[in-house]
Amino acid sequence: MSGYNPEELRATIRSAIQEGEAHIRQLERASTLLSPLFPLSPDSLLSLPEDQVPILDQFIYRFTKLQDSMASRLLPTLHSLLRADDSPRPFLDILSYLEQLGALSSEDRWLFFRALRNNLAHDYPESSQQTAQTLNTLYENWNELRQMFRIARDYFLSYETE
Repeated sequence: MSGYNPEELRATIRSAIQEGEAHIRQLERASTLLSPLFPLSPDSLLSLPEDQVPILDQFIYRFTKLQDSMASRLLPTLHSLLRADDSPRPFLDILSYLEQLGALSSEDRWLFFRALRNNLAHDYPESSQQTAQTLNTLYENWNELRQMFRIARDYFLSYETE
């Protein structure tokens, strides 16, 4: 525990919460604007109205950023704070511990969102069927990631008031 600094960890968590809330606001906006387009087919994806492309890009970008921020900052730092130990740990151990505490709703669902994020990161133009399917899955399920974020946020906020 050589460098363990709870105040620094709290500051990082607060910053990650602010970042996550900004991503969620943009996801909510984009989701609302995109609702008439879903579910997507390969054909509808390839013929999106030009004014909708930046909104879809924003939706994908903000989902990816939210997932990445939670994975790199929020969850590991929350784990370190709650354990009072900032030693590096395997990410699956972090997820398991946070799920046991109730600071994460489901390790399995987190991994589902990570796989979804990875699928979106490797978008190939020739696979419009796969891309449309991935985007439909994201659109149908992104609210669950928002809820996971809120559970972690609320767990931290209740920890802060103890």
